[in-house]
Amino acid sequence: MSTDSEPALARSYADMTALSPKVATLIVRPDMRKYTLQDALLEFKYIPLSDLGLTGEAVKATPREELAGLPLVAAALAEATRKAVGYRATLHAVYGAKLRLHTFAIVALGFDRLVWVKL
Repeated sequence: MSTDSEPALARSYADMTALSPKVATLIVRPDMRKYTLQDALLEFKYIPLSDLGLTGEAVKATPREELAGLPLVAAALAEATRKAVGYRATLHAVYGAKLRLHTFAIVALGFDRLVWVKL
């Protein structure tokens, strides 16, 4: 499996710098496609706990579905989903039918909790 931390996707580059919106692709190398390995696209967003007005303990104790309904989290998930769908279309155009892509939109709440959706 190869990792592309800054793939050129549709005339934009995914940035993997600290605390910025991020996307990572994990694409199986052509010589490894004979195995049942899966490709992955992960679109990340980050929200500081201070922006949410919550503590680390509070986000750990709150169900993921409830956190996903918070306005800031819902907006970040929507943006991550929008970008991931666009990147996924580009990857399908580049790799075609051989791609076995699993796509996730992920929002980090501070460094304490992840909220995600599989697309």
